[in-house]
Amino acid sequence: MAGPYAPPAGVAGSDAVAADNAAFVQWADGGTVSRGRTDITSMASPAAGFGTIADAFGVADAAGNSSLPVISLGDGGSAALTFARPIQDVPGPDFAVFENSFDDTFLELAHVEVSSNGLDFYRFPSVSLTQTTVQVGTFGLVDATDVSNLAGKYRRGFGTPFDLAGMKGLYPLLDTQRITHVRVVDVVGSIGVAFGTRDSLGNLINDPFKTNFSTGGFDLDAVGAFSKLPVDFAEWLESQGRVVVSPKKDFLGKGVPQLVEYFTGGSDLKLEQGVTQVAFDWLSYRTDGNFWIEGSVDLDRWDVLAESIGGGTMTKVDSGVVLSVAGGGKKRVTIVLGAGSPYRFFRLGAE
Repeated sequence: MAGPYAPPAGVAGSDAVAADNAAFVQWADGGTVSRGRTDITSMASPAAGFGTIADAFGVADAAGNSSLPVISLGDGGSAALTFARPIQDVPGPDFAVFENSFDDTFLELAHVEVSSNGLDFYRFPSVSLTQTTVQVGTFGLVDATDVSNLAGKYRRGFGTPFDLAGMKGLYPLLDTQRITHVRVVDVVGSIGVAFGTRDSLGNLINDPFKTNFSTGGFDLDAVGAFSKLPVDFAEWLESQGRVVVSPKKDFLGKGVPQLVEYFTGGSDLKLEQGVTQVAFDWLSYRTDGNFWIEGSVDLDRWDVLAESIGGGTMTKVDSGVVLSVAGGGKKRVTIVLGAGSPYRFFRLGAE
């Protein structure tokens, strides 16, 4: 084990997650598949044909001496899975992806992507340090310590964990508080530049190739989640592991009451283009309270500029501003100040 990343399941320092871990709160129960060919280098090659998408639903059950049931994706194939309730970012890993490898070194890998609207998918940054001088053969070996943030890193019965926390900073349009889809994309493990898949650093990813049979490519067993979209503020507090229930408690250390954090996903209130407009994120699917923005001239008197009542539409209150709301569940709200507007201070409020 020569690499810097987590070792196989059961070895000290591994972050592999057992399928029977009590921390799982839900498993994917829907989805679609787009299969790749069993040999991407041949147009005459058939698509991978083993299993159905339903084999990736429910608890990971490829364990012990059984490698089934799974769905094989083929070279470059993908499966996008959905959940009864969207996944949200919580402290620690948020979900895990399970493959059906029979040991710790025959590793068929896959990229993992997430979406908060089912249309726009964002990929977890990954690293493969496996050498690219000699092709890993059909049943060749891959060292888990050379692999980071790629599914299939662990043997059957153990999932590779993924943490949404790092995605928030990379992809501003992704709503990490409401992940509706997890997409698993087979890595084409060829070290030939014409067909090979690269990691986020541009390295070719070397894994077993070719796998020219019906079970070729990544064999998806299941995706389990450690979180689910809360139905109210109290459930959100519990999911974040917070024992202080006061709406005014500042857990971010930025002067943001946690009830305001609940409605914004922790995003900042930003002045833009000097002081001509102010913008913030609003999680419009939080429907169990009121949320608003206020402006002030002197930090003494505060006027409501726009508000949402009971999760309803964000509505302009002050006739001297222009309100713009864009986006899906996570909306970007912009308040454009009228010419000569006296407002210089702004704050968000919630109840």
